[in-house]
Amino acid sequence: MRNSLATFVFLLASQQVFAQQPFQTFDMIVTDPAGVVAALDKMVASPTGQQSSARVILNQYLANGESLATHQIIVVYPTTEDMDADFLRNAVSPDWATFLEEMQQAATVEAEGLGQILAIGGDLESSVSTALGRTNVYYQMSVSDPAAYASAWSDFTSANADTGVLSYLSSVLAFGANPATHVVNNVYSTPGEALANDPTSYDGWDAFSQRVSGIRNIEGRAVTTVIAEWSPE
Repeated sequence: MRNSLATFVFLLASQQVFAQQPFQTFDMIVTDPAGVVAALDKMVASPTGQQSSARVILNQYLANGESLATHQIIVVYPTTEDMDADFLRNAVSPDWATFLEEMQQAATVEAEGLGQILAIGGDLESSVSTALGRTNVYYQMSVSDPAAYASAWSDFTSANADTGVLSYLSSVLAFGANPATHVVNNVYSTPGEALANDPTSYDGWDAFSQRVSGIRNIEGRAVTTVIAEWSPE
């Protein structure tokens, strides 16, 4: 695996923005959306939250297959060291304990995941990456040859850098019962834009599809829209 990931990095570096950022993801069955936002507001504003360098994103699911989750929380860290520091700080923090109690009153966790953003492709100048209301289309995949998939994905996203769409490629260490090893997240301004821009219509789709057909299996698809976001000050 180390050799595959080393090749992965080499292949992406020349054409993509390389961004190895770790993340946590939580699929939530939410009964009180306002309560979730209030709990996150309170945690981010707390002394413990103010020490964090993480970016927190709250998404609402628009389509989620057989999952009962209604919302998703993604916590993105600048580095693995920042993530470890947050874990240690939260473990002894009364602010974190209060946050967990308040979240339990508003939502139930259906699944938890841990992964890493490997690269960003597509239209790197697009402002869609930070726009509230942006739509994420996730392709959850089992990949048997990460280096070969990275090469194909790199060529495909580079060929479509003028579409206005941003694409993230991530590895997944674990996500509940989902066997996916990687996720591609295509980001659009709105759900309508996502529907109008099926990747199968992009330049080079046939060649990309042929290159990855034997090395990846789609385990699931999901669509979310961003409803709130907290960034470190």
